[in-house]
Amino acid sequence: MRTQEQRRVAAKPTFRQAWVRTFGSALTAPKASRWLVVSVAVVALLGTGVAMAAWQVNDRNTQSEIRKVQDRIGNNGTVTGRLNDVNRKLQISPRSGSTPEMIVEPTGDEALNATQPTTTLVLMDQLCSAGASTTLGQQQQALCQDIAKTELAQYRFSLRMFERAKQNYDRLKQLEDRRRQLGADDYANIQYNTNEVLALTALMDNDRDRYRTYMAAYEARVAHIQNSQAALTRNALKGNGSVSLPSIPGN
Repeated sequence: MRTQEQRRVAAKPTFRQAWVRTFGSALTAPKASRWLVVSVAVVALLGTGVAMAAWQVNDRNTQSEIRKVQDRIGNNGTVTGRLNDVNRKLQISPRSGSTPEMIVEPTGDEALNATQPTTTLVLMDQLCSAGASTTLGQQQQALCQDIAKTELAQYRFSLRMFERAKQNYDRLKQLEDRRRQLGADDYANIQYNTNEVLALTALMDNDRDRYRTYMAAYEARVAHIQNSQAALTRNALKGNGSVSLPSIPGN
């Protein structure tokens, strides 16, 4: 026995029955010829072949790009592999040993005092006496005092540079001790430590250049003053030439 649903579906008219009931004639579809069917089939096959070829070309391009990416990120095709290669190249053997000790500072009778070059205090008037109360005598005394002051300045500057060298050594020792605590994989901290050492080295080079320049300037000044003293004395003895120094612009 049919169910109520089956009877309802069977009683429902089809599309063809509804067409005939409405228009009075059946709906006829054009019949395709055999050649038309064959042509459509050939076109479909050709279209499928073109699509397949395009897919294969695109697939080869994709595989090529994938190989390029794998070459860039590592032989095993992972970023981790590439990073491991970089890590091996950046690894640095940890430093050993210790920083050489700085030359021991002189003590006792060998020690230097920045404010008193000698153990016996000699006043400036004793170093350069007044001499004859003449223009020549006054100038010779002034030149003598200039030499004494220049030599004292040179002495004190040398001691200040010695103190600076001690500070630079202490800083260098701290950097090297810190570097010895780093492992082979701490290349970032090693590079930072290297930069600090290079900066300190550049500063020490600059200090050395300044020291040499000042020492040369002090020596040149003393030599010039001594030549002036000799010239004044020579002119006074020969009785020719000036026995006074020309004024220097700006003084």
